[in-house]
Amino acid sequence: MSAELPARFDDGLRARSRSSIGWTITRFLSDQIFSFVVFVILARLLTQADIGAFAVMTVTAEAFRIIATAGLVQTIARKKELSPAFLDTIYRSQQAFSFVSAILIIALARPIADWMDAPNIALPLAVMSLALPISSFGATHMALRLREFGHRTTALRSVVGGLIGGACAVAAAFAGLGLWSLVIQRLVTEIVGVVLSRASYDWKPGWQFERAILRGNIMLNASLIYVQLAFLATVRVQEMAIGAGIGLAAVGIYRTAWRTVELIGRGAIQPFTQVAVQTLARVKDDPAELRKAYRWMISRASALSFPALVGFGALAPIAIPTVFGAKWSEAGELAQIFAFMAVPFTLNFFASPSLSVLGASRSLISLSTTQLALGVILTLAALPYGLFAVAVAYVGRAYLTLPMQIWLLRRASGIRPIDSFRAVRAPLFASTLMGVALAIAMRLLDAHLPDWQVLLLLIAIGGFFYAIALLAISGLWRGHFLSLFRRFRKSPI
Repeated sequence: MSAELPARFDDGLRARSRSSIGWTITRFLSDQIFSFVVFVILARLLTQADIGAFAVMTVTAEAFRIIATAGLVQTIARKKELSPAFLDTIYRSQQAFSFVSAILIIALARPIADWMDAPNIALPLAVMSLALPISSFGATHMALRLREFGHRTTALRSVVGGLIGGACAVAAAFAGLGLWSLVIQRLVTEIVGVVLSRASYDWKPGWQFERAILRGNIMLNASLIYVQLAFLATVRVQEMAIGAGIGLAAVGIYRTAWRTVELIGRGAIQPFTQVAVQTLARVKDDPAELRKAYRWMISRASALSFPALVGFGALAPIAIPTVFGAKWSEAGELAQIFAFMAVPFTLNFFASPSLSVLGASRSLISLSTTQLALGVILTLAALPYGLFAVAVAYVGRAYLTLPMQIWLLRRASGIRPIDSFRAVRAPLFASTLMGVALAIAMRLLDAHLPDWQVLLLLIAIGGFFYAIALLAISGLWRGHFLSLFRRFRKSPI
């Protein structure tokens, strides 16, 4: 691409983005569906305390994963030219950081277990730390593949890894291994992922390590590491507080409710945000093209995420006990509160990669720090009042910081609040109408049919009502539908 001509969100880049999004959606749908099935089986077989213990363990593991990667792999997507020395430095540095992080987790496993008053999690946490050095052997290969919009590869890798890891977890749970079944799932999934990642890209690591390259990238990524840790803490601080203040069983209930909402939201949004990094990086120097690409992606993400989250929120009191079992009925009521996260959940997933691509590190630091500080304050204030108060505090924090997020995005990119609103307006209105329709339908169908029949019928009603409402409200989406219909008619059978 010529240095004089900025990249444009033209038909070529749009097509590559659409293709990558398609494969990423395939990956996430298969991945999330299978993850959900495995999660349901394990939730039925394991205790609430087992689920809560693993939630606490994953907070520690994910925090050290961020430290271990040090933002190094992400630099591969942003780098214009890749030299052998650069790639070798990234690869070897991440390996070293991963091994050191695993050793630190092993050393901290007992103190963390004592803090949570859960001595049984110390050994599983130490063993699960091995996932970090394992994953470091394939992360660079996958980053190189994604740099070339190779999202088909990630789809296949995720599906195969999920199938094998999930199958091992279920087998272990049936064998009575309890918490260990979740540890086994994590390790097996990482091993399969590394094998497939290295097979996906023909690159052999060397030993051209240069300290100057490492030092420069560490300094460049210092803010990114902090932001990722702050965002992780913002999302998971509630679980740590609940574990220390109420107990692991309560963490299990909270985690099951949030995990279900998260699976649905991520499945709808992340296929777009993962591609957004590569797409927005190519048009970041042209504000008009950047706004166009941003609106294009966020409109399509919201068309999936809003109805998914709103619909689940309406159905959660029926859905979670029906799917997970009666012991999780409290999680169903809790999930209704999290469903109100649809708007900030979607916008936040796009704001962070957009600010990162634009190099707005100070904005990301300000945003993440504000979210974390406010989240901790509200969580601690709500904790004495129980799980539902903590959930309300989390949703409230998201809406309180949303205006700041929108303002920072405008300052860095020129993307106005009205641009975001216009992109999500039709899905938001259609989803709201669908939620009202589902609430009425639930009252009419109450106690008339078995739970599974009621749930499936309500899902069908919600999907049909949303599609009709969206097409009735939006001329843009009517145009998309007609264009898709014409292409389908012309395609050979």
